[in-house]
Formats: sequence, structure tokens, C-alpha cells
Amino acid sequence: MMEKEIKKVHLFRVPANEDAVEYLKKFASYRGIRCAWCNAIGALKNAEIGYYSVGQKRYIKEYIDDQCELLSGMGNISTVQNDIFVHFHVVLGRRDFWVKGGHLISGKVFVLEVSLQEYDGECERRGENLKLWPEESILSDTH
Repeated sequence: MMEKEIKKVHLFRVPANEDAVEYLKKFASYRGIRCAWCNAIGALKNAEIGYYSVGQKRYIKEYIDDQCELLSGMGNISTVQNDIFVHFHVVLGRRDFWVKGGHLISGKVFVLEVSLQEYDGECERRGENLKLWPEESILSDTH
């Protein structure tokens, strides 16, 4: 069992037009954060989300070519083979009240407010042959 205590809480806004996942990764890397939990709200545009297919051991992705409210965003920061890894899930809503959610692969920030709880030490992630890291397991788009 992993048990950690909060070291520091970071509250910040991600600059407009940054990729949300890449910015979180850069933020953690710059500050030496290797274990954290984060929550966010705001709005994204041109988001790509994924659904993990257990049977296929791969992500199925969908591109959302619209601005969406980030109704809920939560995830963690850990390490994979000593590199910073951002695992972030979102619930996105459009102006017609359509809602979709999944693993955030990428998304340009319109506005993004983040609360990040940093923990002492490192949280190493092990995939156990599931290919859970999107960059190695993305299927073609489905619409």
C-alpha cells in the first residue's frame, strides 16, 4: 500500500493555447514533482480523449473539434521509467449540453485552473503489460 503526505499545494492557471497535458508535464518537471494529484476546471478546444479497451489492450480515441467546458478534470502525476507521466481524465460538455469523457490525450487550453497536491517522493507507475500509456497504444479515430 502506498501512503503519502501532502508536501505542497500548487494553484495556478495554464496559459491559453497551451496543450493541457504537456503543460502539466512541464510544470511538474520544472518543479521536480514526481508524485501528485490534480484537479482542474475550465475550457478546452480541439481535445482528444481516449477510452481504454481492456480486450484490445489499447486506447480508442476521439477528437472533439469544438470548444468544450471542462466540467471535471482529475488525475495524477507519476513516473514511468523515470520520466514524468500525466494521467488525466476529463468530462467535457458542449453548448448543446452534450457530454463526453475519457482519458485526456491532448487539448488546447482556453482557460484552465488547476489545483495540484504535491506529495513527497516518487510514485512509479507500472503498466503490467497493459500498454496503458497512450503514446504506445492509440487506435485510429472513431467518430
